[in-house]
Amino acid sequence: MLARTLRLLTVTTLLAGVAAVAVAAPAQAATVSYGADLGTAFANPERGYHNRYEIINDPAVNDYVNAATIPGFNPDLLDRTFARAKTNGNTLLHSYVHLDKYKTQPLPQALLDNLASGLAAVRAAGMKIVLRPAYTWDGYVSVDEAQILAHIAQLDAVITANADVVLHLETGYLGAWGEWHTGGLTNPSSVEEAPARYRIVKKIADTTPASMPIVMRYPIYIKEVTDPTSCVVPGGCDLTQAQEDRIGFHNDCFLADYNDMGTYDNPSWMGWYYIEQKKQWMYDLATSTGQNKMVGGETCGADGYNDAACVNAQTEMQKLNFTEINEDYAAVNTDKWKAANLAASGNDPAETCFTRIKRKLGYRLRLLDATFPTTVAPGSSLALTAHLNNDGWSGLIRSRPAYLVLDNGTNRYNLPLSGVDPRNWLAGASTLTSSVTVPGGAVAGTYKLALWLPDPASGLQSRPEYSVRLANTGTWDATKGYNVLSTSVSVGTCTGDCAAPSVPSGLTVSGVTNTSVSLSWSASTDNVGVTGYQVFRDGVLVGSPTATSFTDTGRSPGQTYQYTVRARDAAGNVSGPSSVVSGTTSGCSGDCTAPSTPTLSSPGKTGTTVSLSWTGSTDNVGVTGYEVFRGATLIGSPTGTSFTDTGRTASTAYSYTVKARDAAGNRSAASNTVTVTTDATAPPPTGLVLDNFDGTPAYPSSSQNDLGKWTGANCFLDGGGSGVVTGGALSLRYNNCGWFGSDVGVDLSAYTYLVVRVKGLAGGEQSHFNLGLGGSTKVFGDFTLDGGAHPVITTSYQDIRIPMTANGINRNSPSQLAMGFWYGGNSTITIDHITFQ
Repeated sequence: MLARTLRLLTVTTLLAGVAAVAVAAPAQAATVSYGADLGTAFANPERGYHNRYEIINDPAVNDYVNAATIPGFNPDLLDRTFARAKTNGNTLLHSYVHLDKYKTQPLPQALLDNLASGLAAVRAAGMKIVLRPAYTWDGYVSVDEAQILAHIAQLDAVITANADVVLHLETGYLGAWGEWHTGGLTNPSSVEEAPARYRIVKKIADTTPASMPIVMRYPIYIKEVTDPTSCVVPGGCDLTQAQEDRIGFHNDCFLADYNDMGTYDNPSWMGWYYIEQKKQWMYDLATSTGQNKMVGGETCGADGYNDAACVNAQTEMQKLNFTEINEDYAAVNTDKWKAANLAASGNDPAETCFTRIKRKLGYRLRLLDATFPTTVAPGSSLALTAHLNNDGWSGLIRSRPAYLVLDNGTNRYNLPLSGVDPRNWLAGASTLTSSVTVPGGAVAGTYKLALWLPDPASGLQSRPEYSVRLANTGTWDATKGYNVLSTSVSVGTCTGDCAAPSVPSGLTVSGVTNTSVSLSWSASTDNVGVTGYQVFRDGVLVGSPTATSFTDTGRSPGQTYQYTVRARDAAGNVSGPSSVVSGTTSGCSGDCTAPSTPTLSSPGKTGTTVSLSWTGSTDNVGVTGYEVFRGATLIGSPTGTSFTDTGRTASTAYSYTVKARDAAGNRSAASNTVTVTTDATAPPPTGLVLDNFDGTPAYPSSSQNDLGKWTGANCFLDGGGSGVVTGGALSLRYNNCGWFGSDVGVDLSAYTYLVVRVKGLAGGEQSHFNLGLGGSTKVFGDFTLDGGAHPVITTSYQDIRIPMTANGINRNSPSQLAMGFWYGGNSTITIDHITFQ
């Protein structure tokens, strides 16, 4: 797979600045920074939560209409205004296409017409939809392949005619709910059934537009179609590269358990693949040109992954580059997301898990700054450099055009940005340099400059709800559907006063009250004279004083606001924005109650680390996190009830306290003080060292152990799933989930023992995980030690010496040492080193 990294992109055209001003030739360049909107969960097309509807609403062709016995059905599913989805702020819908009545016959024209009218309603509502054909709701179903292919041709003719509002297709057709299980042609181990599955996907790809993604639930079937170990299709495997690039992942039963309720654990006629391998396939999913593929899904009625803290959802969605997910199913998981209050982290504000997912699903494009000329002549080029960031979890999946717009209310020029593909703006930062040519016949005047990212369909381009909004303050024009990058760019010959005032400097907050913020700044200069200033709060104009001070009144107590100031002259020229300052009103507004005081303890330590844990605090609204102090120094702000202080000195005493905080910034009183003396320095390992976790190589970033082989882990509760190395030891915190692997790949015939130096948080963890090496896999506590005893993990380090030959480990071909933590346990083990002696 192509590496998905932050890249320096050079494109033929792109962005211009905000609030640029008309100036006389020669053109002057301005560099402008844009205010970020980091917290608003605003709607954007082709991403986010989706809501389920029955798009085919004619009871004569769909038995599921008004079928109250169908799980999740309610009359709202038939609402073709989609009021619920609009109220939720969503732009996506989902519908099954129920084919139960037609397993042995062609689809009637009435069904096809009803589908077409339903898609017309989607268009009228300004939304898009995901479709899944299915022959049954629940239970086994088998339909002849020829009949399936005929139905695909019928349905896809309607879908193609309405492709502007169909975001993507779920392959459907096979098995219960069209999920490719519990039905004919759904045995992944059957090489005889594989050709039919391939032909079904090929038929869907051939009969739908080349821009439409197709998603499949099971990674093993994605591999079977896009990267089989051998082609078993009699007619040949003839999916084109472009068609393979359309095939994405529908993660059904997301977070239901470690393998997402069967999504990752299928066998296959192609061979045996570990769950971790299949997960990695999906983490690496990308087109042949390095763009993200469509990844979406839904949770289901199980929560074995226990994501109450919303750690796993964020981690997995980021790794998988999630674009959309079902909001309606299943509440056992989505309700946890709504109840989980997350602390502010990086660019993410304090918010619920549900809202964070709502903001970050798919793309979230934010302009940082741009450099551009402030005046340009008709027929000349407008050169610019801009920086943007994608704060979402994925790039755009569907292609869409990009335009630079010059608009003065009377004249509008849409300048297509040839060679620009917004799908290349992957998660993270991009730098873009470009130039466009202003039309030779452009009417002279002052224009707004805007970036317009409309829908590619000609019938939808003029509709603002189908255009992409940037995550900036004061740039979005909801009426025009474009992002205003500059309010004053001069086109043509300028007469009179064309020079803008200098940018105001020295903006400061001179005072605050419970309901006001006072500002002052240094005066600007101008070739004719400054007539006044414009004060902006969070990107919105709130005052136009003539002096160099202003008081913003009517604010709420205890709130933070961001301010900038611009200068203006009598000719209407406006300077660039000042630097941004933040003002926080005094007093308390809303939640003023501090959380309860936590009780602190230390469950473990090493020579360089101290492990801390505490009782969870309670709050009238909700605890969002904790602050850990070593003495008077803040050393960590975890969201959970544990923390490990690293980099300590051996045989040294340290004192700790912890405070709880809530979303309003209220802090609890300090906990009890716990004093811990670190252990003496541990002896170095002997023998052949697989890994001693001393930072060389760095774990997990280098992906190498001390033998220079691959190592890694996932699903643990720390370190992004990889566990964390602290004080020269690997700490693996797990909750019925976790996998660690480290390739050996050398002959171990000269060694007798596998030695694991390990300790547990509570002791007794030997029954919580298995260990595999050289063809032998056992629960750790089932290995036999010299003398017939079995391993027992305690709270202190010990060297557990496992005789390899006696335990059936092939020393000549040891392959990989792997440990799996899905045996119902919930604890932490810490591994100081793994050696062979």
